[in-house]
Amino acid sequence: MREHLINSIFLILMSLYSGLSAEEISGVEGGTPQPITEKVSVITIKNSDTVIYRSVNIAIGEVFVIEFPPDIRLAENPTIGDAGLLQIEVEEAPLKMKIWGLMFPDTPEEQMYGLNSNVQFKINSGQTFILNLILSGPANASNRLIFSYPEWEKASKELNRELEAIRKELEKEHEKKMKGLSAEVEKQMISLSAKAFSEFFQCSSYSARTEKDLVFLRSDRICKIGKDGIVTVNFSVKNRYRQRFHIESVKIYSMRGGKTEIDGAQYHVDRFSMQFDETVNGGIAFRIKDEDYSREYLIEVTESTGKKRKLELKVSF
Repeated sequence: MREHLINSIFLILMSLYSGLSAEEISGVEGGTPQPITEKVSVITIKNSDTVIYRSVNIAIGEVFVIEFPPDIRLAENPTIGDAGLLQIEVEEAPLKMKIWGLMFPDTPEEQMYGLNSNVQFKINSGQTFILNLILSGPANASNRLIFSYPEWEKASKELNRELEAIRKELEKEHEKKMKGLSAEVEKQMISLSAKAFSEFFQCSSYSARTEKDLVFLRSDRICKIGKDGIVTVNFSVKNRYRQRFHIESVKIYSMRGGKTEIDGAQYHVDRFSMQFDETVNGGIAFRIKDEDYSREYLIEVTESTGKKRKLELKVSF
């Protein structure tokens, strides 16, 4: 009688606060929350639901799990009526809540049965949930509560289909623009190369080689294209060592007035790792002004693992 009176007063307060009638609160029968009695229960949420009110028995020492469908998130964090009686843990994507019933210190478990507290929270679809959790023995306790929401899931699928269609359309537009941009970049690069060749062109051929622990670094050509133009140097690395050689970096230095690393140099290799008797081909390029021009440069290839060898090779016009 006392519990019925308390629940009735609670519902009246809820109605006054939210502007809802008791009939608009889902799960209310005769002024009390509808009890959940199965070990595993499935409840369907509807768009018309505003407040979902249920009571459920949970066992001390056992986890009670509440599950929600995909794309459901918390709009408000769960509030526990008595934090000394319940512990809650929230997982996201998909939303899941784990609740444990707690015991008071120095209190026999049987004396805890019947004690209750509520948990309240709101989800992003707008519904508020009020769950009255009652401590009980394992035989009378529920373990899992699964909420399904067909209307929401249908709407989410339709939205995802629309978003996927938009994504594909944007992807097509992006690919088209990128192809156009690539074509324009290539056109400009060819134009700049033609301009550079008309201004200045110089190449030198030679045969330069160095070796360290059966790894060979070679180069046979260096070119300068254009005034204040680009210097390019080819090179190759051959591995005659029995273990793999991994390239970590390739750098180039100007030897004018000492060894100075050239900023902004870019290199290319057809791969970074080679087995025994394999060769990797590459090239390195950089832009240099006439006042910084040097006739001699140094290529440096560094190994990333193993012996961490560093090969240095001087090249010149």
